[in-house]
Amino acid sequence: MSNYVHHGELLSVVKEDSSVLLELKIPANLYYFQGHFPGAPVLPGVVLIHWVVEYASEYFDVDPSKFQSFNGLKFQIIVGPGYTLKLKLDQINPNKYTFSYNSEHGKHASGKVLFV
Repeated sequence: MSNYVHHGELLSVVKEDSSVLLELKIPANLYYFQGHFPGAPVLPGVVLIHWVVEYASEYFDVDPSKFQSFNGLKFQIIVGPGYTLKLKLDQINPNKYTFSYNSEHGKHASGKVLFV
């Protein structure tokens, strides 16, 4: 049995009609820090965008198998253990969402996700 977790700890959720704001505490024992990088753990960007698809499906009833693409994807600041991230997801239409990850360290990532 592993002592690693696969998601940040969900501290709060504020859901409105076309948006959701999630606050996530990133634990030091997050599975994705293994080997990325020894002595200086960094959360891979692919994990951040994977979580966007997961949370869009959870809070907006989007079918993740209908994922089409990401547009305007930007990674600005790395995410390390112990960070508290705020993920904002906004629904533009039933198939298009914008997202941004922010913390006290600044803006970490942003972009749009499209579904068919």
